[in-house]
Amino acid sequence: MLRRGIYDRDGEIFAYLDGERIYDLNGNQTGIVRGQVVYDLEENRRWLLDGDAVLDPRGNVVGYLGDNVTGEEQ
Repeated sequence: MLRRGIYDRDGEIFAYLDGERIYDLNGNQTGIVRGQVVYDLEENRRWLLDGDAVLDPRGNVVGYLGDNVTGEEQ
């Protein structure tokens, strides 16, 4: 299964996007994407997506979406 890594500004992967779901590195679902907004599991706005950029709700860059990765690379 292909997934896109979510990287912080230092280039460290801290989560991944699988379809419309966000998972931490332990495989626990932590959020869902609706449109260009990432919500946590309590329906709070967590991040905004602008192309490959991941922004906090105030528009500050948190990180970016990387290339597709396979399960072995996580």
